[in-house]
Amino acid sequence: AAIAFFSMMVLVNIFPRDLNLIIIGIVTALLIVTSILLARRRRWKRLIGIIIGALFIVVIGAVSYYLGTTYATMNKISEISNDSNAEVGTGANIDPTTEPFNLYITGIDRWAGEQDLDRSDVNMIMTIHPVTKEILLTSIPRDTYVMLHTAQQMDKLTHTGVYGVDETINTVEDWLNIDISYYLKLNFSSMRGIINAIGGIDVYSPVAFDSDISEYSYVKGWNHLNGKQALYFARERHAFEGQDSIRVENQQRVVKAVIKKMTTSPAVLLKYGEIMEVAGSNLITNMSYDEIQELVKMQMTDLASWDIKTQKIEGEYDMDYVASLSHKNKYSVYRPDAESVSKCLDAMYDLMHPASSKLEEAEKNKRRGFIDSIIKRARNRVKNGKDAETEEEG
Repeated sequence: AAIAFFSMMVLVNIFPRDLNLIIIGIVTALLIVTSILLARRRRWKRLIGIIIGALFIVVIGAVSYYLGTTYATMNKISEISNDSNAEVGTGANIDPTTEPFNLYITGIDRWAGEQDLDRSDVNMIMTIHPVTKEILLTSIPRDTYVMLHTAQQMDKLTHTGVYGVDETINTVEDWLNIDISYYLKLNFSSMRGIINAIGGIDVYSPVAFDSDISEYSYVKGWNHLNGKQALYFARERHAFEGQDSIRVENQQRVVKAVIKKMTTSPAVLLKYGEIMEVAGSNLITNMSYDEIQELVKMQMTDLASWDIKTQKIEGEYDMDYVASLSHKNKYSVYRPDAESVSKCLDAMYDLMHPASSKLEEAEKNKRRGFIDSIIKRARNRVKNGKDAETEEEG
């Protein structure tokens, strides 16, 4: 068991050097103590040695197995990087496991194989700090009135998708004066496939409603949704008085649920290869497979909980000319409120630039190792199980 454990430690290479030395010391000390007890003539001492040895084999064996599955998953990702038809770019010049970054989620309103324009129906900036384990989802309404990066004319944000994801990213960067390191572009088919691959998601709805574009109904409270049910949950707007505003909030609820499912379950993380295969060419990202691999390994080894918050850019609807449509008529557009934009940007900045004390505490938590995280997660799971019936979305 010890040989298997040491071998997997070397192959997976998940722990800091000083922690490696501590673990090696503890394991070696246990081996020595067990060997001494087993060599004693007194029966009760040998019995203690047998008990310690048995516990040692179970614990170290289980950890070795977990490290082995992690290693296998990393190899699976490498295989997919060579065999997959999915479009993947070169990524940004940062280390996403140690540096904060912005990832742009753009959801295209069509199914795989449909011959239609790629309108960007979902627009969300995911601000991530991998050290403090914080995520901030900032939603931008699809009809937001913005200046196109290339044409330098005013248009709806959703129309930037027609000119390609680069146009969407560049337009948002120009408007908000931020850097977006990565993007994730997916359509209806990829979203449905990903959610099905992880076994569905649990989404909290503040109200009960019937979908206006499907046969599905949703209850007030928690709903366990498969891929198609989650898709129509996120697309519905006519059932609400707020329409697009409520739809944006439901989109955040779905994304938040997917993140939670994928980061809180080692079993789901081990399905990463299956998830990428299901998404296939319907998912496009500029994050390299090496970067994806490191992020998955980071999450699998520390099993840390993420603090996920949401916000949206507010504004009001108006009528104006749109560059992508006829200039003879005015169309409904969403004018973002300057104060709301400023507030959202401040929150993104604060997440990416935490106080030094917060970073130090986060580093200490990371060094406690993934065993402590497993124990803490087990306790939280028991607690959440007791509170599940009364829990409401924060």
